Amino acid sequence: MDITFQEVEHRYQRNTPFERLAIHDVNLSFQTGKYYAIIGHTGSGKSTIIQHLNGLLRPTAGRVQLGEQVMIANQKAKQLKAVRKRVGLVFQFPEHQLFEETVEKDICFGPQNFGVSEDTAKQKAKEMLQLVGLPEELLERSPFELSGGQMRRVAIAGVLAMEPEVLVLDEPTAGLDPKGQQDLMDMFQRLHREKGLTVILVTHNMEDAAKYADEITVMHKGTVYLQGKPEEVFQHAEALESIGVALPIPLQYKRELEQQGISLFGAPLTLEDLSVRLAEWWSKGGVK
Repeated sequence: MDITFQEVEHRYQRNTPFERLAIHDVNLSFQTGKYYAIIGHTGSGKSTIIQHLNGLLRPTAGRVQLGEQVMIANQKAKQLKAVRKRVGLVFQFPEHQLFEETVEKDICFGPQNFGVSEDTAKQKAKEMLQLVGLPEELLERSPFELSGGQMRRVAIAGVLAMEPEVLVLDEPTAGLDPKGQQDLMDMFQRLHREKGLTVILVTHNMEDAAKYADEITVMHKGTVYLQGKPEEVFQHAEALESIGVALPIPLQYKRELEQQGISLFGAPLTLEDLSVRLAEWWSKGGVK
């Protein structure tokens, strides 16, 4: 399912004294099966962008095409329910959306809302719980008895149970400890590879954007500031820092090493890659 934005604008509370321009002149393309990251400082328009991906918001100018469905400014959009099944949106702190008395009922809610039978939904709940790395015995537990990390996985299982083609993640690791963050990001990467899911990640974590994304979009003041592959985007260090976007930690280390006269080849985007570059430099005699 390809998604395109063409000259998209969105104004909140339009035609009121509180009208606010959130995004403007946005042109984006998300191709089936790729992994995207959207980055930018708070207020740059990231969350407004992703709420257009399944029709929660509609453009006030321009058009958004979601597969065969088109949302055009000032025109009523049809069949958005079908779009919302195909595009799964995981909000920041998704565990706050849990509400059923058992884990099983919570995961089953979405599929049943889209017409899946109770028996099929229950089988799907078992599969999705296993998929997110939780034991089947949790199905009969209250979701509110679980740990924060388990609750988040249950909420994600509920989104995956609708079998979306596109998975949209809004700061999915916020509030988790480092181990929980790594486990969750590895899980999304596994789903992307094994199920061919298109993933659109909104994050403040530059290391995650650099490590996982095929392409990165940088938002600034409500519009697209930079786009490209991670190594291309992070070449613009001064431009990014001028708009409040930090470089990934490996690139920050590389700059510090260069200031000490240690020159490393290329642009290491992960700590593993940086280690390899340092080992290569050392094997050549550690020449400055």
